[in-house]
Amino acid sequence: MAAATLSALILHLLLTLGAHLGGADMAGALTVAAGMAMVLAILLPFALLSIRRALDALSAGRERGRGMASPQG
Repeated sequence: MAAATLSALILHLLLTLGAHLGGADMAGALTVAAGMAMVLAILLPFALLSIRRALDALSAGRERGRGMASPQG
């Protein structure tokens, strides 16, 4: 969900930038858009990996909690 939020935020920033610049400085807008796309392409795999590890840790913690809650013996 965090990666989708990050993608939506970057897309929103790109659209806002395009609306503010209009056609005045197309080369500058394309440079900023390419830079944001590169940052997204670099950070997205790390964000997805972090989310996956957090979900794995959360599910392991829940399973450990279930094991303690069940009576032994």
